[in-house]
Amino acid sequence: MKKLFTVLILLNLIAIAAFAQFEDDDFFFDDGIEEVTSVSASSDLSKGILFENGSVKIGGSLSSSISTMTTLFSSEDKSFSDNLADTTLTPTLNSTLSIDARPVQDLRIYTKFAFNYPFTSVGTGTIPNPNPNQNPNPLPTVVPVAISDYLKVKECFTDFSVADRAYFRFGIHTVSWGTGFFFSPVSDIINTSSINPEDTDAQVDGCLNLRAQITFPDSLNCLWLYAVPSSDFKANKTAFAAKYEFLLGGWEFGTGAYYKYEAAPKAMITASGSLKKMTIFGEALYQYGGNSEWQADSSWNNKSSIFQATVGVSYYWKDPQITLAAQYYYDGNDVDKLYSKPGILDIPEFYQGHNIAFITNFGKIGDVKDLSISLFGMMNFGRNDVFDTPEVLPNLGAMSLKESDIYLPVATFSATANYSVNSALSFGAGPYITVTDWDEKPVVALKLSAKLGGGNY
Repeated sequence: MKKLFTVLILLNLIAIAAFAQFEDDDFFFDDGIEEVTSVSASSDLSKGILFENGSVKIGGSLSSSISTMTTLFSSEDKSFSDNLADTTLTPTLNSTLSIDARPVQDLRIYTKFAFNYPFTSVGTGTIPNPNPNQNPNPLPTVVPVAISDYLKVKECFTDFSVADRAYFRFGIHTVSWGTGFFFSPVSDIINTSSINPEDTDAQVDGCLNLRAQITFPDSLNCLWLYAVPSSDFKANKTAFAAKYEFLLGGWEFGTGAYYKYEAAPKAMITASGSLKKMTIFGEALYQYGGNSEWQADSSWNNKSSIFQATVGVSYYWKDPQITLAAQYYYDGNDVDKLYSKPGILDIPEFYQGHNIAFITNFGKIGDVKDLSISLFGMMNFGRNDVFDTPEVLPNLGAMSLKESDIYLPVATFSATANYSVNSALSFGAGPYITVTDWDEKPVVALKLSAKLGGGNY
């Protein structure tokens, strides 16, 4: 089976697809935000206060869907009726709201909120006992006492400039240093979350930082400087980063570094360009020491050298509307672990070792323009095995992990046929395959989904 998956990957690496390239946005760019509603300075909203000399743009998006996953085949001895009975509905309701204000020509104020459902409950309690005389013990039913993620500030920053030469941004915003589509170790240097390979359109989370962009006369070269406060806001733990971007022979290159006191220093390079009609992109990252090593010993002695690198290609056929993309990612960090507790739990990083991801989209099938097919695959080779653990592990602080959380999938494949009734209603169906170990049988499930309205505004 391992050889079969390897052959599939090699075939998909030959065909590559158009990809959304992430670059640090230029000063006052839209950041890819849907903004169609403009409120002028003469309106009641902006008159007389902040927007007397400018305008306000309000926009956002809402995506709503529901899906099911029914196991068709697995190593467990379960009948189809049992698997069908275990099928659950997964509703998704995500919304964003952005406010983009330009009070004056060289000042921008921007905020973006995100609303996500299902909400995450934090904390538990017990239902009050209605009859304490008959039963002195409280009812054991556990109920949520708080909701943690119903509202999240995705971005909140201000842009301003000095002498039309240096441009600044301060606040919470996403830093897009890398060029990768499925994986971007360079962008992960500052951001607090990574790209989701199965949802590459989702915005990754940034952090609070001060960015300075310095341009050079008569060139497209640019220098980016960053100051990133620590979570405890101690001055000596502020991180500093820099990236220089330049053009050479039709290719765009970037080189940079990251430094934080008593933490792993990092150096990086990026490249992107085209070869005929093929787009090629890549990143490389060197890190001196793992985070766990620096936490154990803050000196510069006896640290590991950690390398991460990725390269990908993409292509688009206008007719017959086929997009293909593939990316290889090597993560050499075998020092840090996702979770660690001696003798109980030691999970390697998700992408440790060699990783390959690909996607193929067919915009239309034959003459049926409303029918499309999407193929996706992601594989990992070389990640360290995790030792056997009991089905339910002891609590780690407030965390309780099951065996399913330990054995991370080494491969995921899906094939989805989508039919669009109109722009607001579509249905999808296809197999969803997960592999937890290359020597074990895969789990094959049927995924059904429906997009129910939503859109941009």
